[in-house]
Amino acid sequence: MLDDLNKEQLKLAEYMSELSELAFTAGWMDELEFSLWNAMNNEITEYGRLVFTVQIIEHLIELSNKAGGWIVFDEKKEETFLTWEEWNKLNT
Repeated sequence: MLDDLNKEQLKLAEYMSELSELAFTAGWMDELEFSLWNAMNNEITEYGRLVFTVQIIEHLIELSNKAGGWIVFDEKKEETFLTWEEWNKLNT
């Protein structure tokens, strides 16, 4: 839930949501976190109407590094912060 996030985590969650809006006019598309992760790792170059630029990727990397992890959407808790360790377990 957004209220549970600290300042850096909130910035990351808001940017991820902004990218979802640009791509699909939706606040948080299903599996957004995985698509953005794939884009950051040069596995995809487009997502809906969004074309990933160097600036978008660099900003995602910067925000996630400052937050120290990644944001996922949980059906019960909504936007939820995961440490890198938690994210790596989920993303394997």
